Amino acid sequence: MAKKKAAANTPKVLNLFEAYSGDKLPRDQGYIISSFINGNTGYSIYELISYSGVKAIYPDSGGLTFQSQGKKLHVLIEPASYPHKSIEPYLREKSDQIPLRFNELNKFVTKNQSTVYFAKKPIESLSSFTVTLPAGLNIAFVFYNRPDIYTTLAKFFEQSFTNDAGLPMADARKGGEGITAVIKKSMNFKGIYD
Repeated sequence: MAKKKAAANTPKVLNLFEAYSGDKLPRDQGYIISSFINGNTGYSIYELISYSGVKAIYPDSGGLTFQSQGKKLHVLIEPASYPHKSIEPYLREKSDQIPLRFNELNKFVTKNQSTVYFAKKPIESLSSFTVTLPAGLNIAFVFYNRPDIYTTLAKFFEQSFTNDAGLPMADARKGGEGITAVIKKSMNFKGIYD
């Protein structure tokens, strides 16, 4: 019973950089979501990282570097007006780029004709990864591995896709659920993290 109470008292989510400053970052089993949103066009990139077994965390010139194994899952939302839809995501301009090809992504088109892409499987980082300090509309949050983590992640994506990327609510929910299913299957701290 004591374990369940402790888990219930664990925060669901905190600003990553505030959690680091307050020494509240989970060192074992956490999720980080960063967003990169163009406020003018609505073009949005999300990067979700699951990590475990942190050896060290230290600030560098543009963010925080974790010496840890991690898995990254990329999400891309293109507004209907995006002019470079035919260019592979890994070949786009740096600000619009994710390290994946179309055939490595799930895709669906929303009611407002935005296109949502999300990775079919995560990319593994075996030794370290860096999370960029957010600016403007961008965020970086750490999510604690609680029993309700997948519900929390799905809700986060649904709300952010609606509020920040301008997706209709039903499509935002569909995207959040689809992404969370990949996270639950491929980034759930079993296997490589054990």
